[in-house]
Amino acid sequence: MANMAHLTYSGSMGDGSHHCQGVQIVPFKTSTTSLRMLLLHGNLEICVEGAKNLPNMDLVNNSIGDMIGTLSGKIQTSDPYVTIAISGAVICRTFVIRDDENPVWDQHFNVPVAHYGTEVQFIVKDNDFLGSEIIGAVGIPMEQLTSGTRMSGTYPIIGANGKPCNKGATLSLWIKYIPMENMSIYQDGVGSDLKNEGVAGTYFPLRIGGTVTLYQDAHVHNGALSDVVLSDGTTYKNGSCWRDIYDAISKARWLVYITGWSVNPTLATLALGLDLTTLGLNLNSSETLHKKFSSPWSDEPVRGENRSSVYLSAIMPNRHLL
Repeated sequence: MANMAHLTYSGSMGDGSHHCQGVQIVPFKTSTTSLRMLLLHGNLEICVEGAKNLPNMDLVNNSIGDMIGTLSGKIQTSDPYVTIAISGAVICRTFVIRDDENPVWDQHFNVPVAHYGTEVQFIVKDNDFLGSEIIGAVGIPMEQLTSGTRMSGTYPIIGANGKPCNKGATLSLWIKYIPMENMSIYQDGVGSDLKNEGVAGTYFPLRIGGTVTLYQDAHVHNGALSDVVLSDGTTYKNGSCWRDIYDAISKARWLVYITGWSVNPTLATLALGLDLTTLGLNLNSSETLHKKFSSPWSDEPVRGENRSSVYLSAIMPNRHLL
């Protein structure tokens, strides 16, 4: 069964499957014909099956790692892996297989794309002790993918001289492009179908029953804004964003705080009323700040309390988002 490669970023060049956002430039052409520049906007299903008859790059370029391996008595040869790139942008890569000239990855990727380019390149590389080196590459023209037909086959791995990198060197793979307009998840929105699982590959699943509260401003004084009659005849009453945030944090047992902001401690505090501590004082108090923000996962501040959970995603006005 094919291994599913999760869409996670990693800068490591070690073993494992990664969805990367690196750059990989192939310094030679993988096609002898002129190719059209096209946009792939949708999803790519890719399976890198395996390669055969790869050259022994360790014989070509002896390194410290090779000498260490020779002294240990181990047979040293290429440590191949494959990166997949469009116009130099790496969209995914396989794991490394040690000392194998006929590697079998059988690794499957499901990658969202919005890339201009002429071809999807499969770059076979050798993960050497001091870095990595290109063995060769296979180019699949984008024009052949736009029909939506799954392309499957065994392709010669082209080297820097425009010829196969080694006698009989091939890469087996299949690839299919699904354009955005054919992906049901993006047609009517995630709320149109209760069976819809939401955006694929995300850590938290799609949940229903959530609410969104709209505010005229971050903070307004009572009576400063008039109530609004909605189209269904109900009346919308303006609330106070800062006060509601304060109440939610104070009463929450668990807090997931998602935001990026910079705080100027010299700013004047914002008074929310005489019946509660000002938010500015709350943020300037190290003990309260530690309790509310630094230790949301600790049981100590909430032991014995029976309070609801709050998932808070706040974008603060006049703050610099990271």
